[in-house]
Amino acid sequence: MRTSIVANPTVAIAHGRDPFAMVREALDLIDAAQIVAPTDRIVLKPNYVEPMMPETGVTTDPRVIEGVIAWLQDLGAADITVAESTWQRSRTQRAFEMVGLPQMTERRGVKLLNLYDDEHVEVTIPNALSLHTVLLPRTVLEADCLVSLPKLKCHCMAYVTLGLKNLMGAVFPEKDLMHRHLDERLRDLATVLRARLTVIDGLIGAERHENAGTPVETNVIIAGADPVATDAVGAQVMQIDPTRVDHLRLCAEAGLGQHRPDHITLLGEPVKRVCKPYRQPSGFR
Repeated sequence: MRTSIVANPTVAIAHGRDPFAMVREALDLIDAAQIVAPTDRIVLKPNYVEPMMPETGVTTDPRVIEGVIAWLQDLGAADITVAESTWQRSRTQRAFEMVGLPQMTERRGVKLLNLYDDEHVEVTIPNALSLHTVLLPRTVLEADCLVSLPKLKCHCMAYVTLGLKNLMGAVFPEKDLMHRHLDERLRDLATVLRARLTVIDGLIGAERHENAGTPVETNVIIAGADPVATDAVGAQVMQIDPTRVDHLRLCAEAGLGQHRPDHITLLGEPVKRVCKPYRQPSGFR
């Protein structure tokens, strides 16, 4: 399995209105079948920061999650868990039920895990800039293949919230500890939670703010094995320069991926054909 960061990583953009077909197209374009093994313990980490519908631009569309599950099952994968946590256990369950995740995961024969119900392990982060120790769920830590399934969104503190920022949902018990020195702590977290795949739900994104922004219909799915490069392309689709996103720069400097567009190989739709003028958060204009 290819897991190391490459000099010119490949990221794919699929454009359309059929989430299942778009997910399959994007994953096939990056040859994801060479990245995931059917025997892997796979954890899918969507973004459910609040119990809100995907049409708001805030939460991952369950059709995107199901599209990834279908692609994995066609590959022969059997051990698949959808795992997430919001600010509270009950709020997480409400978010799951609001979008129909219990029914979808049961129909697909995969596990659904509220991370508040998981065992949490204290992890020491070597060479950390700011986040030296952190509690993380064992299921996520022990996954052979972690897949980040974020929404395409701006963020009032991190500028963008995509695949790397999405991993913050695995932090326990006080998630707001990440908000101190946020960019540095996102970099530190990314050194211990290495997403093997990132699939960004850009069907409807959110401009200005991560959970109080305005929805922007964008109709893209963005996929890649390099988490930094995939987020960099997501930023470009929102017409945000990824070299101005501090946590992407810090991750690139740590050797976690590539954030410069001229060093990323793009497949599928060109950015210029699908990008939208997302209004930027007030602190980044």
